[in-house]
Amino acid sequence: MLQDFTICINTDFVFGRDAQRKVGEKLTGLGVKKVLIHHDNGKFLYDTNLLEDLQKDLDSFGIAYTELGGVLPNPRLTLVYQGIELVKREEIDFVLAIGGGSVIDSAKAIALGALYDGDVWDFFLGKAEPKKTLPVGVILTCPATGSESSMVAVINNTQAGMKLLVSNPVLRPALTFMNPELTCSLPKFLTACGIVDMFSHVCERYFCPEDEIGVIDRMSEGILKTLVDIGPKLLKDLGNYDYRAEIMWIGTIAHNNTVGIGRVQDWGTHEIGNELSALYDTPHGATLSIIMGSWMRYVFEKKPERFARYAEKVFGVERREGKEGTLEAARKGIEETEKFFRSLDMPISFSDFRIPEDGIEEMLDHIPFRGEDDSIGGIVRLNREDCRNIYVMAL
Repeated sequence: MLQDFTICINTDFVFGRDAQRKVGEKLTGLGVKKVLIHHDNGKFLYDTNLLEDLQKDLDSFGIAYTELGGVLPNPRLTLVYQGIELVKREEIDFVLAIGGGSVIDSAKAIALGALYDGDVWDFFLGKAEPKKTLPVGVILTCPATGSESSMVAVINNTQAGMKLLVSNPVLRPALTFMNPELTCSLPKFLTACGIVDMFSHVCERYFCPEDEIGVIDRMSEGILKTLVDIGPKLLKDLGNYDYRAEIMWIGTIAHNNTVGIGRVQDWGTHEIGNELSALYDTPHGATLSIIMGSWMRYVFEKKPERFARYAEKVFGVERREGKEGTLEAARKGIEETEKFFRSLDMPISFSDFRIPEDGIEEMLDHIPFRGEDDSIGGIVRLNREDCRNIYVMAL
């Protein structure tokens, strides 16, 4: 049985060719007067005239705007502070992100902090609970994190050496414009990072303590199987609109909790992997491919049936009857997972990405262990020693 849940995905999606050309019309309908356009200063914005076309569109509807560029991967708290100050000073009433997860998360944090009298970092430390935010819109150019309709924002506080998240329904963007054509020029590595991120978002929800197999599990398995099927194909044909469209929508449903409702979720892989980003500025997708296989090997014997089903339904692994057959299938599923990551040319160990091996204790110091057992995770609770072992396995 599904557990009780409440979900409201209040994002208005505009999907398809030329979706971004409807921004001015939509914002006018919301009564928007002045927009902060938030982006990464990427060459793509100028080479494609995306930024210039957006500005012309806003001008045609009489909507004022200002810009704040410079978002980096693993978005920085320092830029969020600049954005909050700008929004308050210019009396901006809408924040529009152009980009992927880093830009969107930065925009969410700016919009949240703009209506708060204290330090926006309070929300990430759990010292304050989000109550309201300026509306946020997204022109999605890099599908990966699902932040375009999720209720999560992740920010990197480089001064404190902490990469933390805040999760609350008020953070869901009001509008998202999704044109797969805008993603066709994404390079192979960024595309692969996005695919791994989507895959992991589903797995964090799929690997749960519950044994019941129902519609949510079958939806999850279908998403994962689709990624395994078309992911490598897309990397060989980066301009394929049909593959790009599939990937773009999968990124959204993988993280807006469509396949996570009514269950205890895990998030161990993300919380362990996030510290690789915080300490070494490792791309998020790479941290997940590096950690996931080791996490699976460390925990699967506690829930072998679920891992065996994952192997069977996602990778077509045949399972022999009995306990040993279940364990064998589960192990094979883990091998197939890493083989899938390899097919995307993604790393599966520290050494694959030339990450130093001497930072484990520092990373462990920043993992947000919690609860009476001072642990993380859902399917299996992991304490500091467990996480250390997973890091060592991933070396």
